[in-house]
Amino acid sequence: MTKSETLVPRTGMVKPAVQLRKKAEIAQQAVLYAILGLIVIFTLGPILFTLISSFKTNAQILGGFWSLPTPPQMGNYEIAFKAIWRYTANTVGYAAISSILVVLLSAISGYTFAKKDFLGKEILFMMMLAIMMIPGVLTLIPSYVLYADLGLVNTPWVIIISAAAGGQIFGTFLCRSFMGGLSNELFDSAKIDGASEFTVFLKIVLPLTVPVLMTLFIMSSVGIYNEYIWPLLTIKSNEIQMIGVGLTQFKNQFGITNMGVEFAAYMISSIPLVALFSFGMKYYIQGLTQGALKM
Repeated sequence: MTKSETLVPRTGMVKPAVQLRKKAEIAQQAVLYAILGLIVIFTLGPILFTLISSFKTNAQILGGFWSLPTPPQMGNYEIAFKAIWRYTANTVGYAAISSILVVLLSAISGYTFAKKDFLGKEILFMMMLAIMMIPGVLTLIPSYVLYADLGLVNTPWVIIISAAAGGQIFGTFLCRSFMGGLSNELFDSAKIDGASEFTVFLKIVLPLTVPVLMTLFIMSSVGIYNEYIWPLLTIKSNEIQMIGVGLTQFKNQFGITNMGVEFAAYMISSIPLVALFSFGMKYYIQGLTQGALKM
């Protein structure tokens, strides 16, 4: 055997190794796709079941869970819309106003904690973070007594103020983490040019933090929209009730729940959240990724 033959590997020995490596990669991808497929099925399965059931009667639902509706009950959506449109409008209004307040207060407090120095700043910030560790159920009764003493029970303000007060703690943490990574030279140069503190905050800080603020707005809106226990406890009037409580009121005069209409109401009530994510998904993803990089 010559020296050149010992240095050059045989082609017949290389091909099996390459083929084995390709087969292993294909097997790994197949396993990955199978896992992702199961996740998609478990995620979309309940949604698909709700959509199909929304066109059925009680007899059709109980007679065949996954069977197609024959005939489809299109009137379920008309009945459901008439029953929940006020609850949905109330909840969208509460979520929008509360989330705007959360974003504004969190942006101001986050900027203060990130770029300003004052006595006890770190201690105060840690105390705010400690509040996040307290389960909300522990403060449920004291909060109710507080809002009752203020005369806010059974008014829209009991939802708006409580959501704005509770949501800005996490919002302050998120904004401070993001704003802390902004360059101080940018603010210093603006102040040298004569910009006031309000101008710096309005024209520099807010535009640079739009993705994080949109992320906070979406998270706050979803949390308020899905609220159930607090409005059930504090709101008694159906005129100002929220959708979480309104979706439980689909019983007829005999106490039987019309499940088809209830499923149709579920689908209708999800439209505002779907629309919110559709328009804000770009900023939501940017806010999550940029916030993670800053932190």
